[in-house]
Amino acid sequence: MPKITTTDSLVTHTDMEAALEVESGQGSVRKYQPRHKKEVPADTLPPDPRQMRPLPAGQPLEMKPVALESDYWEHALTYMPKNAFVQQLDSVAGVKKNSLVGLKTSGIAGDPVPYLFRTDSFVTIVLMVSFFLVVWVISRSRHYLRHQVKDFFHHRQRENLFAERTQTEMRGQLFLIFQTCFVLGILFFDYTQDYQAQVFNQLSPYKVLGVSVGLCCVYFLLKMAVYAFVNHIFFERKQNEQWAESYMLCVLGLALLPVALLVVYFDLSMHNMFISFFCILVIDKMLLLYKCSRIFFSYTLGWVHLFLYFCTLEIAPLFILFRALIYACNFLLTIN
Repeated sequence: MPKITTTDSLVTHTDMEAALEVESGQGSVRKYQPRHKKEVPADTLPPDPRQMRPLPAGQPLEMKPVALESDYWEHALTYMPKNAFVQQLDSVAGVKKNSLVGLKTSGIAGDPVPYLFRTDSFVTIVLMVSFFLVVWVISRSRHYLRHQVKDFFHHRQRENLFAERTQTEMRGQLFLIFQTCFVLGILFFDYTQDYQAQVFNQLSPYKVLGVSVGLCCVYFLLKMAVYAFVNHIFFERKQNEQWAESYMLCVLGLALLPVALLVVYFDLSMHNMFISFFCILVIDKMLLLYKCSRIFFSYTLGWVHLFLYFCTLEIAPLFILFRALIYACNFLLTIN
C-alpha cells in the first residue's frame, strides 16, 4: 500500500473506496493516484516588515513584497538595540541580522504651545525689578517730583532753588527712560505676535525683544541730542533747562507699565492695548505741547512755530521709530 503523505491533497469519495479495497485485498489491484497535489512554496518565511512597502493604487496584491532600498517607516518607528533573546529568534527564523529593532510609538502628535511672556522667567524678573525700582525712585524723589509737577502747570519766571536735582534723582530719571524702552519693546513684541506671524514664528523672541529695546534706546538718545542741538541754536540756556526737566517728567514708562503688565499676565487684547496706548500717548503729547508753548512760543503767532517745532521733533519721530522696528524685524528674518 502506498503511504499517504500530508502533501497530498484531498481526494474524492470513489478514490478513497478504491484505496480501502486494495488494502483489504478485495477487488482488482489498482494503484492510488491522487488527482491533485498541493505545491508547497519553498519560501514560507514571513518578510521583514521594514522591507515592505505600501501597495500602489490600482495594482493587484503581490504574494511576495518587493524589498525597499530605504526604510519607509524610518520616521514612524523608534529603534532600540535588540536583546540576546530577540537576536536568537532572528537567527532561527533566518531574518537578516540587524542590531536594532523598530518599535512603533503610541499616541498622537500634540499641538505646539506658543511662546508666552508670562512663562518666561527672564521677562518676569525684569518686569518685577522694574516695578520695584519705579517704586523706589518715586519714594526717594517724591519731594523733587512734587515741585516739578507744580512747576509744570505753574510757569515760574525764576528758578526754584529748593528743587535742585541730586545724583540719585538723575539716575532715577535715566532708569525711567530705559524702563520706557523695555515696556515699548514688550508692546511691540505683542504687535508682532498678532500682525507679523512669520517674524514671530521664525525668530527668537529674545532677538525681537532685544532689537526693539535697542532701537527705542537709540530713539531716545537721538531725540535728546536733536533737542539739545535745536534748542541751543534758537533758545536761551534757561529755557532749555526748563524744557529738559519738563520732558523727563513726561516719560511714558511709568504710565505704560500697567499696560505692559496687563498684556503679559492677563492677555489684554490687541484692540484694548491700542486704545490704552493711544490714550496715554495723546495725553503725554498734549502735556508736552502745553509746556512747549509756555516755555518757547508764548509770543504772538507763536503757534505757527510751535506746530513746526512739535511736529518735526515729536510726531514725525514716532512714525520713523515704528517703521524702523518693522524694518529691523524683517531684516532679521531675511538673514536668519
